[in-house]
Amino acid sequence: ERVRFWGVRSDVADILNAADIFTLPSKYEGNPMAVMEAMAAGLPVVASRVGGIPELVEEEQMGILIPVDGEPCLVQALQTLIDDAALRQRMGQNALQRARERFNIQHTVRQYEALYDDLLHRRTR
Repeated sequence: ERVRFWGVRSDVADILNAADIFTLPSKYEGNPMAVMEAMAAGLPVVASRVGGIPELVEEEQMGILIPVDGEPCLVQALQTLIDDAALRQRMGQNALQRARERFNIQHTVRQYEALYDDLLHRRTR
């Protein structure tokens, strides 16, 4: 009754706004949009330490990262956040702040500009 498996949905923002914690236990990931969406919704993240997730979620600041196939760690991480509302809120606020700073068009444009500038300077050497 406390956990819901939503499946494919078109109302992701509504679902995230109704949630208290976001979890993504996974064996393989690249740079999951779902984690970025959850952070932008101000949710603490519990996710596997795979792919680009550790670059998105600063451990113990925005969420809890668990090992692949770490079911006991997943249970413990979720229980920690369920039991500690202040921690859950702090991590969610930190996640929201990170999302506002890094997951926006201005930040992306600056990153591309820096990349192109670097490539141009390498080519002219």
